[in-house]
Amino acid sequence: MSTSTDVTRMILIRHGQSVSNAEGWLSGQNICGGLTDLGVAQAEALRARLAADPSMRPDVVLVSTMRRAVETADIVAAPLGIAPQQHADLMERTAGEAEGLTIAQYTEKYGIAPWSDWEKPLGAGGESGLEFTQRVITATDRVVDEHRGKTVWVVCHGGVIMVTAVRRWAGVDVDLTKLPVASPQNTSVSEWHVDAADNWRMSRFADDTHLVGVSGGAANITG
Repeated sequence: MSTSTDVTRMILIRHGQSVSNAEGWLSGQNICGGLTDLGVAQAEALRARLAADPSMRPDVVLVSTMRRAVETADIVAAPLGIAPQQHADLMERTAGEAEGLTIAQYTEKYGIAPWSDWEKPLGAGGESGLEFTQRVITATDRVVDEHRGKTVWVVCHGGVIMVTAVRRWAGVDVDLTKLPVASPQNTSVSEWHVDAADNWRMSRFADDTHLVGVSGGAANITG
């Protein structure tokens, strides 16, 4: 349901708590453990919130190919009769050979905490921060170009949401490891409005009010 023929609404939804979030390991495309029971409850709470607000109804639902995002999209989109479309360019920053390591194992092997170096890949075959940023910006530009004037849900990851926010705000590549902010809470909602001249304006960031009574505590930064 579009609000204007001139404005594209991109609603970014972080996936629910994943097994890797809860257990503290680096989860990749092939080894993602999906959602925890809490993650399912978070997604169900968001589904109820979105279903109760007709103004948020999307024309299309897009989702990362990672299992935790796919499971979240299937839950929140269930009342819509819209099948989520999977896109690999919306996935979290890839870790290469470091995928599957716990935070402690990563720190012992590489001598630094994971996600603390923006310039180098997390592991051989993974993405640097700059490569990840370029992929995310290209992907979100593509989403807008393909769905002009529509409302689009994008079910993705904390890193994708933060890169989109910081890159669009600052207009330059920014080292996320230097920012004094946490990754958005699981199933939080962030929203961009993009006009016909490609001006990006954020109307909300990391809105997680639907989680009252569902989960508490700080957000987890592991994707």
